[in-house]
Amino acid sequence: MLSNPKFLDLISRHLNNPSDSEMQLEVEKYRAESHENDAFYLEIKNLWELSSKASRINEVDAKQAIQNFKNHLVKESPKRKTLWLTKIAASILLFSIGYLIYHQSTKTVFTVKATSENQVDSVRLADGSVVVLAENSEVSYPDKFDSIREISLLKGQAFFKIHKDPTHPFKVVMDKSNVVVLGTSFNIKMSKTKIDLGVITGKVIFTPYQNGTASILTAGQALTFDVIKKEFLTKTAQNSDSWLTKELIFVDTPLEEVCKQLTEYYGADIKLKNNKHTEKKLNATFKNQTLDQVLEILNETYNIKISKENNQINLITP
Repeated sequence: MLSNPKFLDLISRHLNNPSDSEMQLEVEKYRAESHENDAFYLEIKNLWELSSKASRINEVDAKQAIQNFKNHLVKESPKRKTLWLTKIAASILLFSIGYLIYHQSTKTVFTVKATSENQVDSVRLADGSVVVLAENSEVSYPDKFDSIREISLLKGQAFFKIHKDPTHPFKVVMDKSNVVVLGTSFNIKMSKTKIDLGVITGKVIFTPYQNGTASILTAGQALTFDVIKKEFLTKTAQNSDSWLTKELIFVDTPLEEVCKQLTEYYGADIKLKNNKHTEKKLNATFKNQTLDQVLEILNETYNIKISKENNQINLITP
């Protein structure tokens, strides 16, 4: 797409007439399509601004300069003219090659990292930050950062451990939503319908969509954002990174919340059906244990009845 002269012409017309709001919208739409498009626009804009500094050329008498050029050609012998033109051509070629080398050496290259089923993988970014991808997840990141450190979580779930740099914020983009941090660790799980964010250390700012109300979360806090309804649900960050640590920690956790977290972790549909409400909360740690082992401990703790019906596990309190 970047080689398409249509977009180069659009950018040029916009820079030449920035007050045209309709053209500006077209440019913004083009930039938003990909990181490559945005980088291409910024590069053209930079060259445009540099060229504007050469405005002193306007002070030259163009007609007189052309006449002087013609007179110079008449005075030169054919041999010298050929040599002179050859030197000009060589200079243009060297300039073009130099520009291409500079362009290639400074161009930001983006890499897409994806994991398959039952695969967990990690990426170390240019600033030293680490991203751990859960299975069936995908992230896009640059080979270097500028003033803003920005990557995109394209799908799935990832744990982020961000290198602290107060002067260069770190941003994770998820479609129209984003998370901005300075130095912290947090977990994000996204789907087409919702985004789950849990902060392990530090502080983050979550913005659900353009011009949406931002939320500040600190260590131990979490939220779920309903992408369709554009609604928030605040909760604790308890066990948000359990897929990575393989550990479930419950501290004064209500049994109903325990069922929700077990459902999330084991991928099983676990429902609590109360015959009698229980105030007793769970304090336990499970490390690399099977669901059957966890259910057995719950049975001993709460004296519950466990039944399975149509791929659903029901916990019935006495």
